[in-house]
Amino acid sequence: MPQWNEMQLKAIETKQKNVLVSASAGSGKTTVLIERLMRLVMEERVEVDAILAMTFTEAAANEMKKRLAAALQSAYDTSTKEEEKAYITRQLTSIQTAHISTIHSFCLSIIQDYYYIIGLDPARISSIMDNGVMEQAKSEALSKAFDIQYEKQDEDFLHTCMMFSSRAENNDALAACIQNLANLSSSKPNPKKWLEDMKEMYHDIHTLDDIPSFMQDIFFDYLHVQMERYHEVLDRLAYLYEYRYSEEEKKKTAVMKKYGALGEVEKTLEEKDYEAFRLAFRGIAQGIIPTSPDKEDNEYHRLRKQSQELEDELLAILFSSTTFLQDIQTLYPIVSKLVEMTLDYRNAYQTIKEEIQCIDFDDMEHFALEILQAKDGEVADIYRNQFVEIMVDEFQDSNDVQNELVLLICKENNVFRVGDIKQSIYGFRHAKPQLMKGLITNKKENDEIIYLSNNYRSKKMIVDFNNILFKELMNTDGFSCSYAKEDDVETGVPAQNEDNLPICFHAIFHDEIKKENDLILSKNDFKASYISHEILRKHEEENRKWKDFVVLVRSNARKENLKAAFDKLNIPYFIDVKSGFYQSNAVQIMLSTLRALLHPQEDIPFMAAMTSPLFQYNVEDFAHAKLQKEKTQSYYAWFKEHASANFNVFEDLRTNTRTLSLPDMLNLLYNTNDYYSLHTTLQEKTNLDLLYEKAVNFEDSYATGIAGFLSQIEQIKDAQTAEAIPIGSEADVVRVMSIHQSKGLQFPVVYLWSSDSFSMVENKEFCMCDADMGIALKCMDLPQRYVRTTWYRLAMEHKKNKEELEEEMRILYVATTRAQQEMHIVDCVLSLDTYNRPLTMSAIYERNGYSSWILQSFLQNPNPLFTIQEVHQLWNDIPLPEEIHPVSKTFQYQKDTKKLEIITPTAIQKEHLPELNLHKQVRGSSYGTKMHKLMETIGEDTFSIENIKEKAEMLGLQLYDKQMHSITTLYEHPIYQEALQGQCFHELPFMVKKEDMILHGYMDFVSIQEKIMIIDFKTDALEKEEDFKKLYASQLSQYKEAMHILYPSKDIHTYIYSFHLESMIKV
Repeated sequence: MPQWNEMQLKAIETKQKNVLVSASAGSGKTTVLIERLMRLVMEERVEVDAILAMTFTEAAANEMKKRLAAALQSAYDTSTKEEEKAYITRQLTSIQTAHISTIHSFCLSIIQDYYYIIGLDPARISSIMDNGVMEQAKSEALSKAFDIQYEKQDEDFLHTCMMFSSRAENNDALAACIQNLANLSSSKPNPKKWLEDMKEMYHDIHTLDDIPSFMQDIFFDYLHVQMERYHEVLDRLAYLYEYRYSEEEKKKTAVMKKYGALGEVEKTLEEKDYEAFRLAFRGIAQGIIPTSPDKEDNEYHRLRKQSQELEDELLAILFSSTTFLQDIQTLYPIVSKLVEMTLDYRNAYQTIKEEIQCIDFDDMEHFALEILQAKDGEVADIYRNQFVEIMVDEFQDSNDVQNELVLLICKENNVFRVGDIKQSIYGFRHAKPQLMKGLITNKKENDEIIYLSNNYRSKKMIVDFNNILFKELMNTDGFSCSYAKEDDVETGVPAQNEDNLPICFHAIFHDEIKKENDLILSKNDFKASYISHEILRKHEEENRKWKDFVVLVRSNARKENLKAAFDKLNIPYFIDVKSGFYQSNAVQIMLSTLRALLHPQEDIPFMAAMTSPLFQYNVEDFAHAKLQKEKTQSYYAWFKEHASANFNVFEDLRTNTRTLSLPDMLNLLYNTNDYYSLHTTLQEKTNLDLLYEKAVNFEDSYATGIAGFLSQIEQIKDAQTAEAIPIGSEADVVRVMSIHQSKGLQFPVVYLWSSDSFSMVENKEFCMCDADMGIALKCMDLPQRYVRTTWYRLAMEHKKNKEELEEEMRILYVATTRAQQEMHIVDCVLSLDTYNRPLTMSAIYERNGYSSWILQSFLQNPNPLFTIQEVHQLWNDIPLPEEIHPVSKTFQYQKDTKKLEIITPTAIQKEHLPELNLHKQVRGSSYGTKMHKLMETIGEDTFSIENIKEKAEMLGLQLYDKQMHSITTLYEHPIYQEALQGQCFHELPFMVKKEDMILHGYMDFVSIQEKIMIIDFKTDALEKEEDFKKLYASQLSQYKEAMHILYPSKDIHTYIYSFHLESMIKV
């Protein structure tokens, strides 16, 4: 029997109270939950059927049932009383049907038992939509919502469309906004009311005092944060003049004048007097920070630059009160139209679900809520009387709907909640840690708050490391999260204090290593290679099992880098690639074969199918066919004329498509040439099983056969759909998972893939939505399309930025509390000196990543439990990743006496170009060449205006404000940001054979990940995007064709970035 500590025992035994257990990582909260459950059943004779225990995952619910069953069986085996044995037998029999389940499962049980209360068709309940069906239904609903507006053609709709896009045919941004609003509304108990309330926030606003108070508070908090950052910078500059440059009287006076005026500015903020603040700040900003007395003082340069940037940022948004108020009034009809369309979309989506007789997960919660509220809570009373205790696990991840459901069925003192605000990391699922924080802050008479503050998972150095780091990070002024005294944990057993190793930060000086070894690897390749070699070394030198290791990543994109690195060293691994299912090899073969069977005249799917193990043709067969067939003849037609036994198999399968169902057709393909049995890995078999399951579900919901199935997949193939999981928890493999996936797990050795930056809050979209604040739009003056920010928009951007940073703190906490024995953090750095400064609110708002937070904390306060391993030398030979070798495979062709023409894509493109002014072109070429060289030189460096200007100067390129702005716009563009997440190459050379030509050249920028993104930089002074497409479409087409030869299985996207238009143009 476990030895319970005082707080654990209190959590187990406290009765007749609403108990909230705040359980830090590794504190044994699941064991406590099971013990409380067991004692309720065995000691207090509470029937299993009288307990509701809700979890967030099926795995957690099953684990709870398994442990309870084991405990009951043990009690049965040791019992000598027949009456007790009969009671235990009854409980064991009830476990599988007991309400120990996920929240959605409990909601579904309410609907199944009481669907008639709200007139719900019982046929719908047994059919739950899978992702594919759901995406298709949502797409149809969206079309219907737009059709309603197209029929009306009212002025507000036309105005709304113009606001969202300058192109009448493009409604993508508007559609995305509607879906986002619909998703947010679904997290509310009453979606319609929430949408109507959000609309009212724009109605009848005539003075600043009319703005909702919480919106005022957030807006002034934004100004307060900016002023705090500004104050911090001026405070340090004043310090430098006081103690380093005290003899510089004139410069010191200028700085001190600014510094002395801060009090008056900050006073206006305390009084929430916006116009007074605006006036005072504009006054203080007129003074200029003098240049540094010492040109070598980098700290001074950084502080001066920061002060200027903060001033510019604030001055750009300090519009008059009149402007702010007029913009809110102007946007009211737009917001009203968005709400109207969202309600139309929700209604259409609900109608479609009724027609195909199914429900989704949101329906489970809302229908359950509707049933509990119907008929004056008649059903809620039944459940309230049934349940002696209600248990909620992972309470910090509850949303408003789930919390409301519990409140409807609970008594005054029978809810047992367990959670940890520090581990609330599901903001994207609308989790509200504020619910748990509110219960702690507003404790009532029937409430008991219990803290579990002993860690039983990690070695003492890891426990102490987390205490030190998060006590500083989470308690930074200006943020709502906290690391309280009760969160400061201690080890639970003496063994945790033995054989400790310090936390190790592996600092890879990648630039230095690249130059010394003439490498072209990206930072991500460096990190993946280093981690894989470290794991291999530990496995061999320390005799560790592979399953001892886990690599935690923040972004699923990094899993591909690790896959490649592990493959090179033959390290066994399991990587659950979030977007890998539809792109996995076996699934692609099946989908291509189905397409080929329906449309054999399409060459690409036909080639993919015939060269697969199903039919066993090879590339030489197709090379031979290419040389022999007519130019307009399809490969299918040629092979039909020269049929073989394998081709006849294909034809027989084509015949079967007319009679067999979709699942039967897949089953037939799986058995063709024993493909499933002999030609697939365990992962591929599992993916094919999942594909079959999706096909069965599709067939049950739609009657459109293979063509409909392929059409549905075409719509959703870019959605993040995870590969199926083929391994058990005990498999001896290295695991790579996202930090979110690792929550609740523990591993002997953890490698954290760290970073030195967070992506910025996406604020370029015209519409931004929030579960608390509703809708925030920018204001646009038409027809000029001049855009400015608004009061609501500034407030929402600040709220989202702040909440994202707070959630990143919690995500880091989850990552660094997974390790049992060793914790390793890996990142590439340029210089450690960069991080040797205090971890302040200002530093956190700079969004410099986990590495910055960790290093700033421990470089300022050195501690033996934290060490830095500087990596200046190559750890091993690092071959270039195979995927990026820019050469095509060599195939055997029949001898051809034709002379090959060597040509470049730009040469092909020239025949489409109009006559040019040669003098102007010479100047343009010089400027264009230097701009291309600049982009290559910048590479993937962290974006910095100073860095860009310095490199431009080295190239003899003078950058004016417009050019600088165009580079900034490129770096901030979401397409370029997405591209930077992959393996990036500048001026990538290539050479491939195309018919009678050798095609060669250089591509400006290529990003290789799940898809390939090619960006061509252009400096031409053309005024329309269409002109760029007309001039360069042929060139980009050749690039795309070349890359398709190199990577036939990848989607390839091509873009032009115009520095003149500051526009990313999809070609």
